[in-house]
Amino acid sequence: MVQLENRMPENRLSEKYQSLSRLFDEYARAVGLTSMSLTVLGIIYDNPEECTQKLICEQSQFTKQSVNMIIKSFLKHGYVELVEMKTDRRNKQVNLSESGAEYAEKIVGRLCEVEADVMKKITDEQREALIVYAEIYEEGIRNEIARLAGNINKKEIGGDRIDTR
Repeated sequence: MVQLENRMPENRLSEKYQSLSRLFDEYARAVGLTSMSLTVLGIIYDNPEECTQKLICEQSQFTKQSVNMIIKSFLKHGYVELVEMKTDRRNKQVNLSESGAEYAEKIVGRLCEVEADVMKKITDEQREALIVYAEIYEEGIRNEIARLAGNINKKEIGGDRIDTR
Protein backbone atom coordinates (compact mmCIF):
# COMPACT_ATOMS: atom_id res chain seq x y z
CA MET A 1 0.00 0.00 0.00
CA VAL A 2 1.38 3.41 -0.97
CA GLN A 3 1.91 5.77 1.95
CA LEU A 4 -0.06 9.05 1.78
CA GLU A 5 3.18 11.07 1.83
CA ASN A 6 4.41 9.28 -1.32
CA ARG A 7 1.29 9.88 -3.40
CA MET A 8 1.14 12.48 -6.09
CA PRO A 9 0.09 15.90 -4.75
CA GLU A 10 -2.97 16.04 -7.02
CA ASN A 11 -4.15 12.68 -5.60
CA ARG A 12 -3.65 13.88 -2.05
CA LEU A 13 -5.59 17.07 -2.81
CA SER A 14 -8.41 15.07 -4.37
CA GLU A 15 -8.50 12.80 -1.32
CA LYS A 16 -8.72 15.84 0.99
CA TYR A 17 -11.54 17.33 -1.08
CA GLN A 18 -13.42 14.02 -1.02
CA SER A 19 -12.84 13.67 2.72
CA LEU A 20 -14.25 17.15 3.37
CA SER A 21 -17.21 16.38 1.13
CA ARG A 22 -17.89 13.16 3.08
CA LEU A 23 -17.76 15.09 6.38
CA PHE A 24 -20.45 17.48 5.15
CA ASP A 25 -22.49 14.52 3.85
CA GLU A 26 -22.22 12.85 7.27
CA TYR A 27 -23.32 16.06 8.98
CA ALA A 28 -26.32 16.32 6.66
CA ARG A 29 -27.34 12.74 7.48
CA ALA A 30 -26.82 13.37 11.22
CA VAL A 31 -29.30 16.27 11.11
CA GLY A 32 -31.80 14.32 9.00
CA LEU A 33 -31.09 15.89 5.61
CA THR A 34 -29.56 14.82 2.35
CA SER A 35 -26.41 16.63 1.32
CA MET A 36 -28.43 18.31 -1.46
CA SER A 37 -31.06 19.53 1.02
CA LEU A 38 -28.32 20.88 3.30
CA THR A 39 -26.80 22.75 0.36
CA VAL A 40 -30.17 24.25 -0.61
CA LEU A 41 -30.94 25.21 2.99
CA GLY A 42 -27.53 26.87 3.21
CA ILE A 43 -28.14 28.91 0.07
CA ILE A 44 -31.54 30.07 1.34
CA TYR A 45 -29.98 30.90 4.72
CA ASP A 46 -27.13 32.87 3.10
CA ASN A 47 -29.41 34.81 0.71
CA PRO A 48 -32.38 36.03 2.74
CA GLU A 49 -33.15 39.03 0.50
CA GLU A 50 -33.09 37.71 -3.07
CA CYS A 51 -33.24 33.92 -3.00
CA THR A 52 -34.99 32.33 -5.96
CA GLN A 53 -34.99 28.78 -7.28
CA LYS A 54 -32.90 30.08 -10.16
CA LEU A 55 -30.25 31.39 -7.74
CA ILE A 56 -30.27 28.08 -5.88
CA CYS A 57 -29.76 26.19 -9.17
CA GLU A 58 -26.90 28.51 -10.17
CA GLN A 59 -25.10 28.30 -6.84
CA SER A 60 -25.62 24.58 -6.27
CA GLN A 61 -25.39 23.34 -9.87
CA PHE A 62 -28.46 21.18 -9.13
CA THR A 63 -31.20 20.71 -11.71
CA LYS A 64 -34.42 22.72 -11.52
CA GLN A 65 -36.29 19.49 -10.81
CA SER A 66 -34.06 18.61 -7.85
CA VAL A 67 -34.28 22.09 -6.37
CA ASN A 68 -38.04 22.16 -6.86
CA MET A 69 -38.41 18.81 -5.10
CA ILE A 70 -36.34 20.03 -2.12
CA ILE A 71 -38.26 23.32 -1.94
CA LYS A 72 -41.55 21.38 -1.97
CA SER A 73 -40.29 19.27 0.94
CA PHE A 74 -39.32 22.41 2.87
CA LEU A 75 -42.75 23.88 2.07
CA LYS A 76 -44.46 20.74 3.36
CA HIS A 77 -42.57 21.05 6.65
CA GLY A 78 -43.34 24.77 6.88
CA TYR A 79 -39.69 25.83 6.64
CA VAL A 80 -40.04 28.10 3.59
CA GLU A 81 -42.56 30.40 1.98
CA LEU A 82 -42.76 31.31 -1.69
CA VAL A 83 -43.44 34.99 -2.28
CA GLU A 84 -44.19 36.58 -5.66
CA MET A 85 -41.39 38.99 -6.55
CA LYS A 86 -42.41 42.57 -7.26
CA THR A 87 -39.76 42.97 -9.95
CA ASP A 88 -40.51 39.71 -11.78
CA ARG A 89 -43.86 38.04 -11.18
CA ARG A 90 -42.73 34.91 -13.04
CA ASN A 91 -40.25 34.12 -10.26
CA LYS A 92 -40.93 33.54 -6.61
CA GLN A 93 -38.63 34.46 -3.79
CA VAL A 94 -37.84 31.62 -1.40
CA ASN A 95 -37.98 32.88 2.19
CA LEU A 96 -37.42 31.04 5.41
CA SER A 97 -40.54 30.99 7.58
CA GLU A 98 -40.17 31.75 11.27
CA SER A 99 -39.84 28.04 12.08
CA GLY A 100 -37.58 27.62 9.04
CA ALA A 101 -35.28 30.39 10.24
CA GLU A 102 -34.98 28.68 13.62
CA TYR A 103 -34.38 25.34 11.93
CA ALA A 104 -31.76 26.76 9.56
CA GLU A 105 -30.01 28.57 12.40
CA LYS A 106 -29.67 25.30 14.31
CA ILE A 107 -28.34 23.43 11.28
CA VAL A 108 -26.62 25.90 8.96
CA GLY A 109 -25.84 28.61 11.51
CA ARG A 110 -24.05 26.15 13.78
CA LEU A 111 -22.17 24.72 10.82
CA CYS A 112 -21.02 28.25 9.89
CA GLU A 113 -19.85 28.75 13.48
CA VAL A 114 -17.84 25.52 13.30
CA GLU A 115 -16.21 26.62 10.04
CA ALA A 116 -15.41 30.04 11.54
CA ASP A 117 -13.94 28.42 14.67
CA VAL A 118 -11.72 26.18 12.55
CA MET A 119 -10.53 29.17 10.50
CA LYS A 120 -9.64 31.01 13.73
CA LYS A 121 -7.29 28.16 14.63
CA ILE A 122 -5.01 28.90 11.72
CA THR A 123 -2.93 32.04 11.29
CA ASP A 124 -3.92 34.94 9.06
CA GLU A 125 -1.10 34.00 6.70
CA GLN A 126 -2.25 30.37 6.50
CA ARG A 127 -5.83 31.46 5.89
CA GLU A 128 -4.78 33.81 3.10
CA ALA A 129 -2.50 31.16 1.57
CA LEU A 130 -5.32 28.60 1.67
CA ILE A 131 -7.64 31.00 -0.16
CA VAL A 132 -5.02 32.03 -2.72
CA TYR A 133 -4.05 28.42 -3.45
CA ALA A 134 -7.70 27.38 -3.73
CA GLU A 135 -8.32 30.24 -6.20
CA ILE A 136 -5.28 29.27 -8.29
CA TYR A 137 -6.35 25.62 -8.30
CA GLU A 138 -9.96 26.49 -9.17
CA GLU A 139 -8.91 28.73 -12.05
CA GLY A 140 -6.54 26.07 -13.39
CA ILE A 141 -9.20 23.34 -13.23
CA ARG A 142 -11.78 25.67 -14.84
CA ASN A 143 -9.44 26.45 -17.74
CA GLU A 144 -8.36 22.85 -18.28
CA ILE A 145 -11.92 21.49 -18.16
CA ALA A 146 -13.02 24.11 -20.67
CA ARG A 147 -10.10 23.15 -22.92
CA LEU A 148 -10.81 19.44 -22.49
CA ALA A 149 -14.54 19.82 -23.15
CA GLY A 150 -13.79 21.88 -26.24
CA ASN A 151 -11.47 19.20 -27.63
CA ILE A 152 -13.67 16.17 -27.05
CA ASN A 153 -15.80 14.95 -29.92
CA LYS A 154 -18.19 12.03 -30.27
CA LYS A 155 -15.54 9.72 -31.74
CA GLU A 156 -13.21 10.25 -28.80
CA ILE A 157 -15.86 9.35 -26.20
CA GLY A 158 -17.33 6.50 -28.20
CA GLY A 159 -20.65 7.68 -29.53
CA ASP A 160 -23.49 10.07 -28.99
CA ARG A 161 -23.69 12.24 -25.93
CA ILE A 162 -26.16 11.11 -23.32
CA ASP A 163 -28.31 13.75 -21.66
CA THR A 164 -29.02 12.47 -18.15
CA ARG A 165 -31.26 15.38 -17.17
